[in-house]
Amino acid sequence: MGDEMDPQTLVTLLDDHEKWLDDNNKGARADLTFLELSGFSFTDTNLRAAKLVGADMEGCDLNNANMQELDGFGASFIRADLTNSDLSKSDLRGTNFYRALLHGTKLVNSDLRRGVLMNNTGKTVKVISSDFSQAELDNADMQNVNLTGGCLSGASLVNADCRGALLGGCDFEGANLAGVNFENANMKGSQLVGANLAGANLQGVDLRDANLKQCNFSGADMSGSYLVGANLDGATGISAPVTEETPEQIKIRIHKELPSTLEAHKLWVMSNGAEGTRCSFQNADLRDMDFSNCILDGANLRGADLSRANLKGTRLVMADLSGATFFKANMTGARLDGANLRGATLVMANLSQSSLEPLQLMDKNGKPSGRAWAVKLSTAILDGVRLVSAKCTGANLVGASLLGADLENADFSNARMADAKLTGAILTSTILPEEEVIDYFSEDNVTQMIR
Repeated sequence: MGDEMDPQTLVTLLDDHEKWLDDNNKGARADLTFLELSGFSFTDTNLRAAKLVGADMEGCDLNNANMQELDGFGASFIRADLTNSDLSKSDLRGTNFYRALLHGTKLVNSDLRRGVLMNNTGKTVKVISSDFSQAELDNADMQNVNLTGGCLSGASLVNADCRGALLGGCDFEGANLAGVNFENANMKGSQLVGANLAGANLQGVDLRDANLKQCNFSGADMSGSYLVGANLDGATGISAPVTEETPEQIKIRIHKELPSTLEAHKLWVMSNGAEGTRCSFQNADLRDMDFSNCILDGANLRGADLSRANLKGTRLVMADLSGATFFKANMTGARLDGANLRGATLVMANLSQSSLEPLQLMDKNGKPSGRAWAVKLSTAILDGVRLVSAKCTGANLVGASLLGADLENADFSNARMADAKLTGAILTSTILPEEEVIDYFSEDNVTQMIR
């Protein structure tokens, strides 16, 4: 149980937060970490970028609240009313939404993966899955969320938008998923026993090894979906053909078509989208493949597995690499300016001499607009990564893990590194931002949440 807060103190804190949002040199960011706030009303409140780590928000009224970019790791929203609230781009790992109301709630690009509790020695104490069991998410906007391993048993997501979502290993048992748009989502290995998928859009969805026993697919569009290894015992309403390729066959096909795919994408880049075709390898198995010196600017590699891939000298400017895996990948000299690597896994990857700088945006006349698009590495796992002499100026590394990373001579000036983990990192001649880097492993004898 966290500390309680009296209403007047809360009002003052929220007023200060509004001032801080308008001008970071005034007021103060709302920090509600581990506080007991059950039953409070936050209707129409602006909580954007607030800290609610481990906060108890049970039964709170958060109707129409602005909670974009929220730091809500491990928070509890049990039975809370979040109708029409906006939780886009938030860190909600390990968060509990049991029986919460989320009608029309926006969760676009939020991180809802499992949360990991570690002690001060780095040992995992507990793994907490995000819990949406029996929650009401009708008409919710969940595009591109990462809810891998989450629990949504008995939940209602009628007509929700889950396009491109990472939902592998989720528990949807008994859920009402009627009319949900799951186009190109990854639901590999998910449990959907008895789920209602009537009228759902399952085009291109990865349902390999999923348990679809007694599911209702009446009127569902399953064209291009992958069902290899799925359990369809007692399932009804399957009328459209599905992809019968095995994972190995798919990988062989991708490898065979790779030269023409890359050529079409290069043309798409060079013609500014007028010709060619954008490369999309979302959720694809690209392990051990060779992309060295290729042009993949703006490509969609979201959720793809590029373990041990050769990306030496590859251009990935403004590419969507969120949730992708680059375990031991060779990315030396790669250009990733403006790329989205939020929630990506780059354990032991080599990004030495790579460029991860902000991309200067142009106006409609092709002239510099004065605005830049920073690289997103928030909540990414870069343990053991090599970033020797890499340029990471202005990058967003909030909550990223760089345990044991080699950052010699790397430039992180103006980067956002709050809550980044740098224990054991090599920092010889490294340029770090002026803001404080919080390392939870440095706190003695206290079990902390590694976010």
